[in-house]
Amino acid sequence: MQTPVRVAILGFSSFERRALAAHLKLAELRSPQYSVVLEIEQARFVIADADQPGVAELLQQLGRTADAVFVGAAGPPEAAAWMMRPIDPAQVMRELDRMLDDGAYSSSSPMPLGMPSGHGKLRHLPPAGPGRNPTRRAGDPDLAVATPRSSRPAVLAHEPVQRALLVDDSDVALRFLQRQLQPFGLLCDLAYDSTEALERLAAHPYPLVLLDVDLGEGSEMGGLALCKYIKQRLVHLVGRAPTVILVSVFHEAVHQVRGTLAGADAYLGKPLDASVLERLLAGFGLVRQRR
Repeated sequence: MQTPVRVAILGFSSFERRALAAHLKLAELRSPQYSVVLEIEQARFVIADADQPGVAELLQQLGRTADAVFVGAAGPPEAAAWMMRPIDPAQVMRELDRMLDDGAYSSSSPMPLGMPSGHGKLRHLPPAGPGRNPTRRAGDPDLAVATPRSSRPAVLAHEPVQRALLVDDSDVALRFLQRQLQPFGLLCDLAYDSTEALERLAAHPYPLVLLDVDLGEGSEMGGLALCKYIKQRLVHLVGRAPTVILVSVFHEAVHQVRGTLAGADAYLGKPLDASVLERLLAGFGLVRQRR
């Protein structure tokens, strides 16, 4: 039986990631076959969101730009393929086929799950210009470059949400987040480390988990590792893993991309921005309740 080619999906909204993953899964009977993995170091190819800040820079840092199909307004010149939105999953797959035929592959540097501290500046990608092709591949004839889209909120799964699990090693942070969620009618259970979080997840099918990245030295797993475990191993009654929103004082673009690699559906920075939280909860149909 043919071994599927591993592909990582980096960036994109939750809706876009699910659409791309579903298209790859539906093509299981074709040849070549593809499977989606969370670990970029295990992926042969990458489908990358060119419009999300930090994605191109991270792939450049890891030496994986030449293995990537970029989707967005502008892709780096060394990209294997580049196409503009709207996303065409069939075209993405054709580009993966072509890259496989061409033998495109570069081994990646290890991708640590822990948060970085004090890394040097990332290389800046050159701006798009008249020599850049925004349609399919870097070497094709020149075409006009579209204006980059504005940043967009994550699209979360539309399913009934009445209960959420909050995970943080700080009682103050947990109580604060709980107070922020109560006006939306959410019942919140609290966990202070990864062990307690997994025990609660085993006992109750939470559709939503808000998880701090730094769970302290007393936690067996850090927030990124726990997020990855939840997304890979846990499936509740509606047939998919809980939606995970990471919360962290580290919320620059590269940090958010690391959250995406761990499987997170969204990323909130500390101190908490109430308007951003409200937009995320609106994805579940949750609105502030009138007193």
